[in-house]
Amino acid sequence: MPGISQRTLAKVIAVLSEMLPRDADTFPLMRDFWRTKLFEWGFPDWLTNHFISRGMNWSVVIPDLFKVNVKTKDGVPVASVLCNSMLLRLTVAAYEESKSGPAKENLRRSLQLDGYEVGAGKIGSIDGPVSIEEEGSRLLRDLKASQLARQDVISKHIADAENLFSDGNHHSAIGESRSALQAVIEDTVTLLEGKTGKRSGSGVKNQIEFMAQNNLLSSDEQSAFLSAWGFLSSGNHPGLSSDDEGRIGVILCLEFIQILLAKGKKLLK
Repeated sequence: MPGISQRTLAKVIAVLSEMLPRDADTFPLMRDFWRTKLFEWGFPDWLTNHFISRGMNWSVVIPDLFKVNVKTKDGVPVASVLCNSMLLRLTVAAYEESKSGPAKENLRRSLQLDGYEVGAGKIGSIDGPVSIEEEGSRLLRDLKASQLARQDVISKHIADAENLFSDGNHHSAIGESRSALQAVIEDTVTLLEGKTGKRSGSGVKNQIEFMAQNNLLSSDEQSAFLSAWGFLSSGNHPGLSSDDEGRIGVILCLEFIQILLAKGKKLLK
């Protein structure tokens, strides 16, 4: 299983940091609480020892695990596979031990962006939907290699969409994703105009039609783009939860952007 994102790990830190009882206000009480809790979760002694040696500070320990910067009490470096395993287990522990509230909901949504969910004491891939994190990373690599003029603007729209989704702002996340897709369509049409010497009409519908007329999209792909744009531009979708609507909307934008980047690389070079 691939590692979870740094964005999600930051939310794990937030959840774990909330778990310490208020009456555990001295070093011995804090140490005893975490020793007991980590033992209860079945974590190995080397992790407990490292955690205590780092001042019981999750904002230090979790980055240590992420960077594979951990040693046992005897000074033996801990293998990356073990560090990654501990990060996954800490994510599950944080999710299941935390009380319902904003921090837990933010963690759940961030895991959804990574393509994961927690249940029955385990972390696993979400059945069906693609990982937004994975798709977004691939898209940004393709975007950097493209000829599109507004790469920074598009990248920011995508990053804002992910952050808004993880904070529960699903409609705003779709809006940012739609803005990214619109910018890619517009920049692609500009390149196509330069290649063909023709001009497109204004508006996304006319620009999609222009791409089909000039062989960048097939007629079926034109219909698919128009349908996707209609889905993204409409309001609520009956039968879909806000989480599903937001995740599907963001992924839809990422996938259609990747189609244009792949096609544009071949046709516009």
